Amino acid sequence: MNDPTPAQTLPQEVWQRPFVKTHDTWCGHFVLELRLRDVPGPVIGERLAEVEGHCAETGETPSEAFGDPTDYAARIDQDSAPERVSGVWTVAVVAALQVVAMLVGTSAVPAWARSESLTYNLGQVVCLGLTLLLLLSLPLLLRPMMRHPWTVGAPLVSVVLLGAGGAALSGRAELPTVAQLPAPLVAVGLFAAVLVLAWIEYRELARDVDSDLVTSPLAVTTGQPTATSSAARRAALAPACLIPAAYLAFAAFSWLVA
Repeated sequence: MNDPTPAQTLPQEVWQRPFVKTHDTWCGHFVLELRLRDVPGPVIGERLAEVEGHCAETGETPSEAFGDPTDYAARIDQDSAPERVSGVWTVAVVAALQVVAMLVGTSAVPAWARSESLTYNLGQVVCLGLTLLLLLSLPLLLRPMMRHPWTVGAPLVSVVLLGAGGAALSGRAELPTVAQLPAPLVAVGLFAAVLVLAWIEYRELARDVDSDLVTSPLAVTTGQPTATSSAARRAALAPACLIPAAYLAFAAFSWLVA
């Protein structure tokens, strides 16, 4: 009879290690910076295991031994140049396209409810175009936005909302109409596009989830949980469902108030 695999040989997610739980803020910033640099999960786990091993030997905290976690992650990433993955950028672009599709698609619902065509004038097209360009710049803004969510993220959200509001206000202006589209086709077609993009996003987030978990190569103490991909797959499903759910909610509200 074959013996089961010993627990200490099974991989363990770094978040389950007592060292990471004790220094969760430092380790969280360290892992986030490496993730934003598209470093694979197992490589991140190896780097974090080096930090844990050093601190165990010296008795220092990660901050005392390595300084700022973001700066240290940047240094070791430049020195080691690990294999890259590209999921962060793909997800950011897909999410940007979903938001624009939702803005346009839900704006067609009131016209559909009134049995009218969806029309866009020059001001609306300009506002939506600028909003799309801003959202497509998210891959470049992602790292500073994650580091400084209030100073970078809040203004970015405000500009996107202003762009959407500007497009709505431009619809009341006496400007030349540049597009006239069947509202049902736009609303249903763009919802279908959002679903396709959501599937692409989920596939990208869940791609190689078994091999891209941030796992530690260090031995697992008996009784500690080992790595599992089921939680990662559930976590990947939530953001993928967010925009389709928001699309339906906004569409229902727009239909009721039309």
